[in-house]
Amino acid sequence: MLGKMNCNLCNSPDHVLVYKGSENISSLKPISSGYKISENYLEKPDKVVRCLGCGLIYAEDAPLKKITGDYSEMVDGDYLKEERGRRCQARQILSQIEKVKRGGKLLDIGCGPGFFLDEAKKRGWRVLGLDPSAWAADYAKKNFGIDVRKGFIEDANFPEAVFDGIMMNDVIEHLSDPKAALAKMRRWLKNDGILYISTPDIESFLSRLLRAKWWGINQYHLFYFSRKTLGELLGVVGFRKHSYIAAPRIFSLRYWSERLEGYPAYISAPFNIFSKFDKSGDFLLKINLFDQIGIMARKIHRLDTVDFETQYEAPAHSKKEKVTVVLPAYNAERTLERTVADIPKEIVSEIILVDDKSRDDTVRIAGKLGLVVYKHEKNTGYGGNQKTCYDKAIEQDAEIIVMVHPDYQYDPRIIPQLIEPIQSGRADAVFGSRMMKGGALEGGMPLWKHNANVLLTAFENVMLGTYLTEYHSGFRAYSAKLLKTIDYKANSNGFLFDTEIIVQILANRFKIEEIPIRTRYFEEASSIGFWPSVGYGLGIVKVMLAYFLYKKGILRYKALEPISSLLS
Repeated sequence: MLGKMNCNLCNSPDHVLVYKGSENISSLKPISSGYKISENYLEKPDKVVRCLGCGLIYAEDAPLKKITGDYSEMVDGDYLKEERGRRCQARQILSQIEKVKRGGKLLDIGCGPGFFLDEAKKRGWRVLGLDPSAWAADYAKKNFGIDVRKGFIEDANFPEAVFDGIMMNDVIEHLSDPKAALAKMRRWLKNDGILYISTPDIESFLSRLLRAKWWGINQYHLFYFSRKTLGELLGVVGFRKHSYIAAPRIFSLRYWSERLEGYPAYISAPFNIFSKFDKSGDFLLKINLFDQIGIMARKIHRLDTVDFETQYEAPAHSKKEKVTVVLPAYNAERTLERTVADIPKEIVSEIILVDDKSRDDTVRIAGKLGLVVYKHEKNTGYGGNQKTCYDKAIEQDAEIIVMVHPDYQYDPRIIPQLIEPIQSGRADAVFGSRMMKGGALEGGMPLWKHNANVLLTAFENVMLGTYLTEYHSGFRAYSAKLLKTIDYKANSNGFLFDTEIIVQILANRFKIEEIPIRTRYFEEASSIGFWPSVGYGLGIVKVMLAYFLYKKGILRYKALEPISSLLS
């Protein structure tokens, strides 16, 4: 039994009664003893309540064991009779989805006998279904060659980030724990994947007019969503609404007449009259009753929805240099503690945080964590912050300096791998590359930013004669010798600092290596917007041209000369 429980959305235990007791919508036919998708005469729930905290409406005391058994045993021949209309509707929904996502791997949960999946397959999607009914799974496989896994969401174990799209047509209202199911589906979706959900709208005009006589109220519907409560649930789990899809229902006149038979005469009578003229049953009628929510949502990234399961094995190395991590911080209160917790203390001797005049509690939290803290009296910018970081690390006799952004985008657990090339003498600087092994897109980097990164890196490689996969990572390790040699203080105080220091490293013939890293992109993390990114890109072009002229002997570029030559 789905008995007394807290709200699935806000966890409040408080609710008020909405519907109570069984109420047949018609005495013309007996109530069905089992479940069919196309059945109109389903038993009503005993008790439906509204959460006083968020307004979510849900059923109490539902016989879950019977319901799940009925799903598994479902056979619905009448569903097959409306194949033409259901396929038309599938094509309309797919057309809307394909405005956002053009093909890929598609999972349809509660797919029935596979009409939707077959239409998607014809349009080039790679399809997979999940349905508890053995009849439905067998029908889809036998007639359309579609792989439909028999079972429920809670039993399914698909790999992470494998699907480009997940569909749930009239399914979420049947789930005993929608929040957990959505969280699981979020893990199955790629970072740029989309989710489509269709469900009855409990706040629709028809629902309010007909109350318990409305088709959406039945024993097999455990949750009753409105646009508001469904949108809030998606947001809690880690999705953001992209758009609503008003998908009409497309059925034969005969089906409409039977479906609305128990409704008041002013609704059902016109369908009864017109259906008598359709002797063949071939006429399809498309109607939008505006009592259904169709919502397309995208996976979003927040601090509370990201995690790395990867475990790293530290490389064996006998030499024990003093490794100092520097954190150039600005308004990092929400992410600082988690970043510091992942720094391997057995490798790192000291953690220095330089606060660039934050407006939040970054300094207080850093002190609580036992970090060495330096504060700027005024904001100097990203490059200016790094200059202080390296100054202070060198003052404290660091031999290897690792820069980690305190916004939790980079995974500091990989520091042992990052510093190993410096320890072994193969490199003087090591960059964590988001572009190696697909780490950037897997971590949720926006596509426009990924593509801009690729283009800028290609341009920089051509101008500098290098073969780096990325120039713009903020996760780096430097030897103290390198930082003592180059004039990093001559660099920009802004984001160009990261590119300028690479040019200095190459001009002074230091060696660079890269290692692949994974990144986390989420809403709380720091990020450069579109127009600042354009300015950053133009700045890189300027730096590259200056370096080119310097190498040709046309322009003197003091910042590229070693400090020793500048002092002589």
